[in-house]
Amino acid sequence: MIRIAVATLLGLISAAAFPQAVLIENVRIFNGVDHKLNPGHVLVVEGIIDTVSKDRIKAPEGARVIDGGNRVLSPGFIDLHTHLAGQNPRSMEKYHPTVAGANAAAMARHYLDSGFTTIRDAGGTHPDFARAIEAGLIYGPRLFPSGAVISQTAGHGDSRAPHDPHPTLVGGTPYLESGSSILADGIDQTLMAARENLKAGATQIKIMGGGGVMSEFDPIHSLQPSPAEIRAAVRAASDWGTYVLAHAYTSDAIERLVVNGVKCIEHGLLIDDKIAKLVADKDVVISTQLVIFRTLQDLPGISERNLRKLEAVLAGQENLIRLIKKYGIKTGFGTDFIQGGYTMLTREFTERAEYWTPAEVMVQATSESAEIIRMIGKLNRWGNFGEIREGWVADLLLINGEPLQDISVLSDSETALALIMKQGEIVKLAL
Repeated sequence: MIRIAVATLLGLISAAAFPQAVLIENVRIFNGVDHKLNPGHVLVVEGIIDTVSKDRIKAPEGARVIDGGNRVLSPGFIDLHTHLAGQNPRSMEKYHPTVAGANAAAMARHYLDSGFTTIRDAGGTHPDFARAIEAGLIYGPRLFPSGAVISQTAGHGDSRAPHDPHPTLVGGTPYLESGSSILADGIDQTLMAARENLKAGATQIKIMGGGGVMSEFDPIHSLQPSPAEIRAAVRAASDWGTYVLAHAYTSDAIERLVVNGVKCIEHGLLIDDKIAKLVADKDVVISTQLVIFRTLQDLPGISERNLRKLEAVLAGQENLIRLIKKYGIKTGFGTDFIQGGYTMLTREFTERAEYWTPAEVMVQATSESAEIIRMIGKLNRWGNFGEIREGWVADLLLINGEPLQDISVLSDSETALALIMKQGEIVKLAL
């Protein structure tokens, strides 16, 4: 009787863990890699793409069959640079942390409803938020968290007012903004901060590697942190088989970061030809963004100093894109929206299409971003995703229109997406 009860329980758990088999027929498949569409059919079993075929597939017993109506079937989209915990507008910056949590949940919902089945948080969001999504407590994409941003004192992640004392000098915690960033100076503190993030469940480590636009007292040209501190963060990450991503704009900052082991540069707008070639030779990623830098000036409460720094970095955007294309630097798809700006999410598609073809942008938002996320190695518990390939995770979208010809069809996610599937689970179906 005990064996029967256990077997029954395991059966119920298995049934709950995976949605029913789904057969999607009569679609044109964008596999995430090739710049073309192939007619075919796709069978999903237990959250995994079981079969991709140009020939008809026999539906398993009990499978749900969906006629795609010759629509485009794409992998789910991926955003490499999000800040779920950074969505409070400045008018709410002193509110209780529960408000930041509510805004983060609203952002997560918006992303999944916009077809983004995976996101990488580029610092500030605790890994418990990823666990809450996984447990079904929060509706949102698969999340790869970085934990607290690691910043030197007076670095881009130091959000204190100029008159505020250093927290550790007065017996306080090095964590700032409800744990969104942590101050670390020297090798030992950097190691400790990185290891604390990994202990909490971070899948990669984020450091601030140079001056920032929205921080008040660090000039853009400043170098952060020292080479030894960078190597300490890289050492802690690599000991866990993962990597460091770093905020940086200037060539001097990027060079220091790359030669000391950083594998992913965030932004990079003031890079020059020499350092772009170094980035390419070292197979380092530059994860850059367009819309956020073109709209930051509209944020309520932005200071004149912030605006001057924004103007300086924005001037380098087109040159950066030219160098990315010249040297074939991997860039993926990222947005960096803060203070509620995530509602502009789909603009990133159309504004990237000013420089890349629609097919290239679609590759950036699927297989290329997935390849970058997989740099975390064995910390990836989810398997392969980002492509429509047998044996890969079934993150799938059915798209109305022709996104490989006119990516503006994605501007309105509600009308553009007929199906959203995350790991085999249908979260939207509107045929």
